[in-house]
Amino acid sequence: MTIEKHWATKQTAKQDEVRDFVGKGLDLAVKNRKELAMGAAAVAVVGILIGFFVYSRNVNETEAWDKLSMAEAYAYSGHPKEAADTLAELASQNASPAAAGLAGLMQGELKQEKGEHDAALASFTRAAEVAPEPLKPFAASEKVTALEAAGKQAECAAAAQTFLDANADHFLAPQVQETMGRCQLAAGQAEAARATWQKISLQYPDTPWAQRANSRLSPPTK
Repeated sequence: MTIEKHWATKQTAKQDEVRDFVGKGLDLAVKNRKELAMGAAAVAVVGILIGFFVYSRNVNETEAWDKLSMAEAYAYSGHPKEAADTLAELASQNASPAAAGLAGLMQGELKQEKGEHDAALASFTRAAEVAPEPLKPFAASEKVTALEAAGKQAECAAAAQTFLDANADHFLAPQVQETMGRCQLAAGQAEAARATWQKISLQYPDTPWAQRANSRLSPPTK
């Protein structure tokens, strides 16, 4: 076996390990979505994504991952312009799908913090298009949130339904469903919103999601 073929075989095996690692982590989160309904879910997601980022970078030391690491360092050290410039440079290159997806998520978050909702929406939309599984649901859920923040309520409700059609069992589903209810209500779709609250109440009993849904379903006290 040549050195090149041996290296390619090792890389393929490592890539399979990455997919197994991330898949098992997200499967665990899905199975425990009731317990992870609030802040713990976010912590779990961040941990999984960080693990994915670090492990993928060890597997494949490419310029794309180096740029993403640099952008992250800029962002967390209080240099948002440098982070944005590095992410924009990365987005313009033919980067790996995983790196491009994570870059789009970071770009969107930075723009959301600045109140640039339309620009954030564009970043999340691109991330949802290029990101591989299991990153795609995260980008799609961020897109739903960005649509709500941008005041595009009808589009938000439609994007949320698209997410739920494709990711009904994902642990982000109740969050997206709750956002859909708010957007339906804001878009004047009161009956659709009520149906959404009822679904949340039935699908996620004994969770904060159900508690908030039930409060919306209850008639106002006099």
